[in-house]
Amino acid sequence: MQDTRIIRLGEAGLDDRLTRLRDGAIAVAGRRRVGPAWRLLVDALPPREAGPVLFARDPAGVSAIVGRRLWPEASVTAHHMDAWEAHIASRNLATNDSDDVEIALTSDLPPGPFRLIAIPFPARAESLYGRELIERAHDALVDKGRLIASTDGSPSWLRRVVKEVFGRADLQGTSRSGAVVSARRTRSDQRVRDHDHLVRFSRGDRELELLTRPGVFSPGRLDPGTKALLGAFTASPGELVLDLGCGIGALGLAAAVDADPAGITMVDSNARAVAVAAANAERNGLEAASTVLRADLEELPVGVHRALANPPYFSHGRIAAAFARAAASALRADGVLHMVVKAVDLHRDLLRSFFEEVRVEAVASYSVLHARGPRSAPTQG
Repeated sequence: MQDTRIIRLGEAGLDDRLTRLRDGAIAVAGRRRVGPAWRLLVDALPPREAGPVLFARDPAGVSAIVGRRLWPEASVTAHHMDAWEAHIASRNLATNDSDDVEIALTSDLPPGPFRLIAIPFPARAESLYGRELIERAHDALVDKGRLIASTDGSPSWLRRVVKEVFGRADLQGTSRSGAVVSARRTRSDQRVRDHDHLVRFSRGDRELELLTRPGVFSPGRLDPGTKALLGAFTASPGELVLDLGCGIGALGLAAAVDADPAGITMVDSNARAVAVAAANAERNGLEAASTVLRADLEELPVGVHRALANPPYFSHGRIAAAFARAAASALRADGVLHMVVKAVDLHRDLLRSFFEEVRVEAVASYSVLHARGPRSAPTQG
């Protein structure tokens, strides 16, 4: 009987689900099964590789753990753009005796050089960011270095883009759950193109010019939720303002324009978002605005007068709850949280767990919740 090596994700539990990889030689135990794009990627890894190797887009660190087991002598790096995912992956790497894998928490892929880069491309992910990843992977590979890319959807887009960037794309295998595409670097020129865009909007008598990048929320435009929230608050002179999940920094920078607030802190878990927001503060000469990268909204300033939040809608209120909790801890007793939402009842009930008063303001097709009286407000100085 084949000896199966177990990879454990998170804390072991009775409800753990098992995903078998590489013909049953490796099994992953965790609360969720490994997704098809990641299963295909792991199954396509070569049995031997001297390295250095880069894994990207791997929230739980599964592919990096497998790579470390397959190639104990290779140098393995796992790239993460999100600080929370990097934290989870780092914990899983340590649990599975793979803590010598280097975690690269950066806004772009490390420049290499690498002999192998392995990246999954989930079918529903942003296509422009996917193209950029393929371009950056090409430039980070050594001559004849290899890209292994997987998808859980139709391989047509992935194969086309890999061929455009590398000059050739081999369909390594297909199944009902997706496909694997591979290519080797044979071109000496750099293939990374500029996919950034500028957006402009007015705040009072000032026009702001903001950089957007693929991989950051709402690339190429200001999303409607941000626009709704921009029209629902004004910062006052001397205020401390906290922009939770800042993205490109539109809300925090608008607050910096309002009336010379004492300071704006823009926080996000996405390393690229933080870098872009910092660049936008500098681009617009708004020295009062600073950025911080946080995995779980930890170590934020306190005594804040105003907090701003445009939480993502895919999380069923989980991220909104984290924003509300962080705001309640950071705000003064007379501070206010402004949160733009679609699901009014869900978020109003959620905010009432953290604030004494929640007022709803309808703005276009959105609602802005104004929450006052944080239940865990720190003592004012």
